[in-house]
Amino acid sequence: MDFSVSASCEGNLQIVTSHGDLDVQAAPQMLALLMPLMQPGSQTIIEMSGTQFMDSSGLASIIEAAARARDVDGYLCIAAPSGRVERVLQITGVDTLIDVFDSLESAKLGR
Repeated sequence: MDFSVSASCEGNLQIVTSHGDLDVQAAPQMLALLMPLMQPGSQTIIEMSGTQFMDSSGLASIIEAAARARDVDGYLCIAAPSGRVERVLQITGVDTLIDVFDSLESAKLGR
């Protein structure tokens, strides 16, 4: 499945929306979009309901961006992961490192 990723702003929140398979081919695209957003004090939500598959390369791109966010006192979380993506986050323990919310609305509220 083709991958696409886009970003938009809602007030001080940056919303990144991904669609398609976040795999070895798509991970550089995800990272290229995320890294410039990781600025001091930034708040970024990755909305992943349209991402049905994520491999280790895709996971690594998100982990790298989250580490950068922490380095600059920013914040990055994941919202509405599909069942398969949520399972990858759980199996790898990434859900203990990065906040994962059931919906975009709950991510915006921080709970």
